[in-house]
Amino acid sequence: ISVMRLFLSLFLLISSIHSYKILVYNIRYSHSHSNFLGNVADILVEAGHNVTSLIPMVSANGKDGTTKSKIIRIEGSLEARIIDLSFNRPFFPFPMKRLVVYAKKLQRGTPYADQFAIHCRGVLEKTALIEKLREEKFDVMITENFDMCGIGLVHLIKPKSLINGAAAIPITWMNQEFGLPAAWSYNPSPLNSNLDVHSMWSRLNNLFAEAIFYRQFYSSRSLEISSHAAYTIINSEPLVDYAVPTLSRVEINDILSLRPRTVLISFGSIVIAHELQEELKNNIIESVAKFPDVTFIWKYEKPEDAFAKNVRTKVPNLHLLKWVPQNDLLADDRLVAFITHGGMGSTQETTVRGKPGLFIPCFGDQPRNAAMMEKSGLGKVTVAYYYNNLRFLSQRCLFTLWNFRYHENAKRIAAMIAKKPFSAREQLIRTVEFAAEFGPSPALRPQSYDMGFIAYHNLDIIFLFCVVTLIFLYVLTRIIRIVL
Repeated sequence: ISVMRLFLSLFLLISSIHSYKILVYNIRYSHSHSNFLGNVADILVEAGHNVTSLIPMVSANGKDGTTKSKIIRIEGSLEARIIDLSFNRPFFPFPMKRLVVYAKKLQRGTPYADQFAIHCRGVLEKTALIEKLREEKFDVMITENFDMCGIGLVHLIKPKSLINGAAAIPITWMNQEFGLPAAWSYNPSPLNSNLDVHSMWSRLNNLFAEAIFYRQFYSSRSLEISSHAAYTIINSEPLVDYAVPTLSRVEINDILSLRPRTVLISFGSIVIAHELQEELKNNIIESVAKFPDVTFIWKYEKPEDAFAKNVRTKVPNLHLLKWVPQNDLLADDRLVAFITHGGMGSTQETTVRGKPGLFIPCFGDQPRNAAMMEKSGLGKVTVAYYYNNLRFLSQRCLFTLWNFRYHENAKRIAAMIAKKPFSAREQLIRTVEFAAEFGPSPALRPQSYDMGFIAYHNLDIIFLFCVVTLIFLYVLTRIIRIVL
């Protein structure tokens, strides 16, 4: 009888778990974006849901990000791949003036936007696939506003609920789509690594940077679809962690044991290290050579090229590796600092693992992410003007390595992460399940979506107040003249 009761209890438990059908639109372009939505998909699979990942191959580089969900890949067009190859070469023009920096980034933004537009056109031509996905009647579709194509597909696939989001800090137009105030006066632009709210010129510079991003990438057509999202998930919380991996590569373990302190250098998946300017690479090498008692591990995609061979003979404390388990290394106590581009994935991994960083931003939201880390006392930012300045780069390395305030702040935040009362995993699962069951709630949709510019900023009220004030002053003046 007890065995029958046990089986009956298990049957009731299993039958009470409702599995929702979830579609995750996850472009393969950047490791940070793929890993974010890939982890979301895997977590939902582990929670017992039927998850499908739709993965357009925007870039030949990168990974799917998910290992547990059902995967549908959409191959990229030849035209998009040609743009992808040209976009990655070379990435650092290093202009000396800030306005020129923005102009160069705007110039790079055109093929960047074209690449996504061309690929989206290819996705929309897959009418049979889109029809098949619509027939699946998904309870929830999860997509980033970083790529407008996912938002557009929501209109065609027609899931019960939309959950939109961002794998990084919301960029310019995303704030409007999420129903958030842009706050350009104090919210740094993705292109801005130094915003002084007390300086008019700094705020003007920030406004200019926002205008560039807005003009280049914003599409008003996705605003209406985004406004009906059930929830928005933003990967901007510094106390977020998806996994706690351990070291498994013996080679890297031996390198970590060579000296008491080790530093990791990695510029992410978009910036190709071996294609950097020779002057910058030489400055990095000479800076590393100034710290013979510290081991440096540099993620360098072609460790067999002439530059790498020359480095091995001249700088024994530098190790060039084609691939590194970044999260694993950051979790190791022998690694004391991270020199990185400041992508959201890297900054969060740095924060979670309690390591300070030297941030060298180069594109997208990286300048803003780097500024955020410096403001929080978790490292130092090196801006574009000083990349090729050997003395400045060496000083920043020294400052990051030996500033104990950075190390103490990093450990404190890591401890906060470990004791966070509500895990991101639990919040994600419950939010998605809630959206799948109840759909979008009108109460959660800001009325600002339906307001024009004049009403949103109360310009009509201000105008009325000014008119009434002028009339009052006019009447008062006439009365005074009559009395006198």
